[in-house]
Amino acid sequence: MNRRHVLAIAKKEWLHIIRDPISIFLLMIGPVLMLIIISYAMATDVENVPVMVYDQDGSPESDELVKRLDRHNVLDVITHVDSTAEVEDKLKRREARVAVLIEEGFADQLSSIAGLQSLYTDGPRVSFIIDGTDPISAETAMETALQVSEAYMTERLNVMLDEQSEAGADETLIEVFREQLTTPITLEIDNRYNPDLKAIWDLVPAMIAVALMLPGMSISTTIAREHSQGTLESLVATPVDKEAILLGKALPYVLISLINVILMYIVARVIFGVPFRGNLALYLALSALYAFATLAVGLLFSILIRNVEAALWASMMFFLFPGMFLSGMFFPVEIFPFVIKIETLELPATSGVVINRGMFLQGVSARVLWWNILLLLIIAVEGFEIAVRLFKKRIA
Repeated sequence: MNRRHVLAIAKKEWLHIIRDPISIFLLMIGPVLMLIIISYAMATDVENVPVMVYDQDGSPESDELVKRLDRHNVLDVITHVDSTAEVEDKLKRREARVAVLIEEGFADQLSSIAGLQSLYTDGPRVSFIIDGTDPISAETAMETALQVSEAYMTERLNVMLDEQSEAGADETLIEVFREQLTTPITLEIDNRYNPDLKAIWDLVPAMIAVALMLPGMSISTTIAREHSQGTLESLVATPVDKEAILLGKALPYVLISLINVILMYIVARVIFGVPFRGNLALYLALSALYAFATLAVGLLFSILIRNVEAALWASMMFFLFPGMFLSGMFFPVEIFPFVIKIETLELPATSGVVINRGMFLQGVSARVLWWNILLLLIIAVEGFEIAVRLFKKRIA
């Protein structure tokens, strides 16, 4: 093997790489972006889980409990509601992930021996509803809410027993009640939508959205492939306008995506046992919109990048890694830093994950999903419009 030949070929390939700005970006900047994206996603602690409070007691004791929950970095009390209907509505809209329900008589249970007895016989007058569509944040929020509430109630009851002792109550009886306080207080937790916090119920709907990005990655090489094969010129020479060319290229992928949706729906229901609580016709319509949004972005990459390999790498950098790690598939978007939250709005997968989980686990309507539908419409329409404009420049 001739060393000069090897070096000559290496020099030629090096010049080929550095003359292609997209290739340079992918090779030099791509790994750094991957490091930032994956590190942000995988190293994020669960914090500021949105909490709503339905306080029917309205006492200083209930107010203090809410303050202690809010002071913990895992929980963030964002609103108070006045009815169970509001609780259900905000949970479905994902405006809150935890609901704290404080019943009338909560303060009475913490202020007398009779109240302490009713606490153990009738149960505490405080309970929680947890959105179980994201088991990781749900479990963390649940454990935190239990720890804070139990610690506060035990503290208040010990203060009450100290006061009873100072007032001359029977010390033997007081000690019996103190011993009773060593038994954990059982608080009621309602894991809504995913009662057993099954990870598979959370993962499979999200994975459907991520898997549906593959057609978008595939279409990202179509125009580039036409360029490399020299067939684009003959296509452009036909009387077909540019919108029809791009739309014609996208529609078969939309059809393939819908076939995939049906197959994955069957797999999710039959093999993994994931419930589907939404409207199937609406789900298929939203899946078609989601597919078109990903394909519009894929077309942009295909038009911008003439090299097939570079186009595929660019689409992977946009679809696959952010789609898996920043879409909310593994960690809720709410816990990401503000800048990353803004970036997730540009990812079709973010809305796709919300729609899939909402349709499968919550059975939500289009009224609840309007924001995600709007985002997908903007990505689809604007992405296709920009692709058409750029395609015109390329063929001029």
